[in-house]
Amino acid sequence: MESILLQLYNGEIFPAEQFRPKMEEYVKMRKEHYHNYEDFTKKLKELDPALYGQFIKIMDEQFCEIPLEISEMFIDGFKLGAKMMIEVLQNKTEDK
Repeated sequence: MESILLQLYNGEIFPAEQFRPKMEEYVKMRKEHYHNYEDFTKKLKELDPALYGQFIKIMDEQFCEIPLEISEMFIDGFKLGAKMMIEVLQNKTEDK
């Protein structure tokens, strides 16, 4: 089996694209939210097409922020994990 670093270097691992929450609670919640979103946008489009267009534009703008937030969370989590490994490998202990 190839090392993880080699797989990452060779472009075989795509953390941002391969991540999918698997918690049953999340999947259920996501389906419910999407169903509510679909119902709302359908009604909004029927009531006021111009308002519907504006709403979709606003939602698209917000959806563009999500990958940036996720990448920052990934980077922060990775750094925290690396710091923990350094502490473990250096065998640091704090005497209080």
